[in-house]
Amino acid sequence: MLSDGVIVIIMTIMVFEIKLPEFSENITISHYYPLMQHIGVYAMSFLVLSVMWLNHHHIFIGIDRITSKIVWINLLLLFFMSLIPLPTKALGQNIFSISSNIFYGIILSCNSIIYTLLQYQVNNTANHLSVKIRQSINRKNIFAALLYCLSIPLSLLSIYLSLAIFIMIPAMYFLPSAK
Repeated sequence: MLSDGVIVIIMTIMVFEIKLPEFSENITISHYYPLMQHIGVYAMSFLVLSVMWLNHHHIFIGIDRITSKIVWINLLLLFFMSLIPLPTKALGQNIFSISSNIFYGIILSCNSIIYTLLQYQVNNTANHLSVKIRQSINRKNIFAALLYCLSIPLSLLSIYLSLAIFIMIPAMYFLPSAK
């Protein structure tokens, strides 16, 4: 599937943005802090993309038919997913920058909103999920989109609240949904 290939490429591109320190005899542990910051942000974005990839895969399992609207929303989602390496790099360079956190929040908000729209469209054509499960999925997706949107103004108040949202949302998808 095209989506799988695009997501793998996005994940790979992000790792290329991590810059290694110059290794020499005089290197100290402080030289590794920027590297560890980049790796931490990369891990966070990798987890976001992994959750999106897994959920993306699951919504298409029981679909009865793919409409042109689903294709276009999926392409829009892939476009915004392909932008994730940009704020990941900005956040990796300065995790405590308000503008980097706002940029990350905007891109993830767009991804979350578009994914929610895609899920809604797929739910209109898929019959493999019960109404209760569909409602649970929709609530979780809407909640995630709202939190990502909230991370943007929260960045102005507290970088830590913004970062907590970025970490909490992928973790939330590991919680079991209603069956």
